[in-house]
Formats: sequence, structure tokens, C-alpha cells
Amino acid sequence: MPQIFIVDDSISVRKALEITFKRHSLGSFSAVSGEQALETLEGRPTVDLLMADVIMPGMSGLELCRAVRRDPQFQHLPVVLMSGNIDEDIRRQAREVGANGVLRKPFSPEELIPMVEELLAAVPVAAAPAEPSGAEAEPHAPTPTHLPDGFAQLVAEARQRADVEAVLVLDAQFSVVAGDEPTSELAAQWPMYIRFFMTTAQVVGQALLGDELQAVTLSYAGRQVTFQVQQGHTVVTLNRREKTLN
Repeated sequence: MPQIFIVDDSISVRKALEITFKRHSLGSFSAVSGEQALETLEGRPTVDLLMADVIMPGMSGLELCRAVRRDPQFQHLPVVLMSGNIDEDIRRQAREVGANGVLRKPFSPEELIPMVEELLAAVPVAAAPAEPSGAEAEPHAPTPTHLPDGFAQLVAEARQRADVEAVLVLDAQFSVVAGDEPTSELAAQWPMYIRFFMTTAQVVGQALLGDELQAVTLSYAGRQVTFQVQQGHTVVTLNRREKTLN
């Protein structure tokens, strides 16, 4: 579950955000000041997004963002600044300190959640640890672990089909847990793109159709990729096609 770090001196804002995130299956923890936030970050917690109020006693959200960007571990951490008064000067200062966005308070879940999900989806996926010297493990053949019943058979059957170029199974955090990554210099970035696409598709689908996402298919240049949601996992199948879909 993604973890969002909320930094705001207002208890009502913190509680409102915590409740909203919980309803959307997002975890959160908080700090009441920029100084306390830096102390928390020194412990190297798991954090996927930082949201900070611009105006707080002591260290401002702008100063906090600038300090966070100095830490190599958090250089690419998405940061959203919050303020009840947003003008071009605030936006300029936010860009200068490296913030990813500015959100006006008060805000509604309809504008908050899409922004948060888009930023979470764009977070680069960490590279897997290098294999020890002399290791002969296949780099693009993850071992199926902790998979629901039937997934191993699904992967095996897909591999036998002549039209299937690759099949992937990703868990709820969009980490590859089974399958074969496509032969491509972009293969390591596939989980990041899949996470971004599926998050966007879920938001659009719920807004237009009012239901949970089940499957999405894309066709391009004679190839087709299908994203299917099953038991909290995403099954991605890349197919070769002779003809482009109409």
C-alpha cells in the first residue's frame, strides 16, 4: 500500500486527508511541522508521496521541500504543496524548490485523489539488486511467488500460445512476480508504465462507467497488449497480431 506523508499544523486537515486516503486504499502518516517532518525522514521511513502545507509555524512547506530535495534518497520523491491562497508567485516558488504540484485548500476528493494517483503512478520503479558475480539466474524470468491459485497455470498456458510475445503478472504494488518481460531496452521500465496506465484507466473508468476496472486492451502497429485485473494482480499479455483492430 502506498504511503503518503502529510505535513500540516492543522489537525483538521491531517485527519481529513487521512480519512480520504484510507477510503481509497492509501496509507498515510503525518507530522505537525517541517522540523518534525525532517526528523521523521531521517529515520528513512517508507514514503511514496509528501504533502506539505506552505504556511506553517517555523519551517514552511517551501523550505521543507527544498531540504528534502537535498537528500539523495528523496530527490525524486513526489512533493505536493498545499495552500489556501495560490497565485503565480506561489506556483513559481514551488517550481523553484522542486515541488511536483500545488493544491488549493480546501479541496475535494475528486481533485485530490486523481492528482495523488497520477504522481504515485509516475514514481520510478527501483532497480532490482544485481545478481552476485557468477550467478546464472534469468534476469527477465521472475519466480512465481505468493501467487493466487491458478496464476502459475495461466502463465504456463500463455507461454505456449504462438501469438503471445510475453506475459507478466504484477502484484498490487506493480512489482513483477511472474512471467517473461519483453525483450526490449525499456523492459525494466514496464512496471512503471503499467502502473501509470492502470491507475489512469481506473480513474477514467470509475468516472465514466461507475464500476471497477476489469480489463483494458490496446492495439498499435500490429501488436496488442491486454491488461486484466484478477484477485488484486494485473495480468499483462503482449500479443503479435497480423491485423490491427478496427
